Amino acid sequence: MYEALDAQGLPNLRPALTVGELPTAEERQAALVEATPVIADKIGMPPVGVLKLALPVFSAFEGMTRAKAKHHPDAKLLLTQGCDVPLDFCPSFN
Repeated sequence: MYEALDAQGLPNLRPALTVGELPTAEERQAALVEATPVIADKIGMPPVGVLKLALPVFSAFEGMTRAKAKHHPDAKLLLTQGCDVPLDFCPSFN
C-alpha cells in the first residue's frame, strides 16, 4: 500500500502503481530486476544490465542512447526513470 494524498490533500491509502512507490529498497530492486526482461521483450532489445532506480530505462539496453530512445516507438517508456516504471511490467507485484 502507498499513502498518497487525495484531491483535498488528505491521506489516502492505495496500492502502489510505480516501482518508486514500493515501501522498501529491496522490493524496488526486485521489481526492477523483474521488469528488465519484460521491457526487453516489449522493445525487442537485449538488456546490458538491470534497470536502475535513478536512471532512464533506455540506459539498461545495448546501444540505446537518449537520441535513439526519443525516436523509438516505445519512447515514452524508454525515457521513463526507473522509479517511475509502472508495476504493470512486474508480474509478481500486480
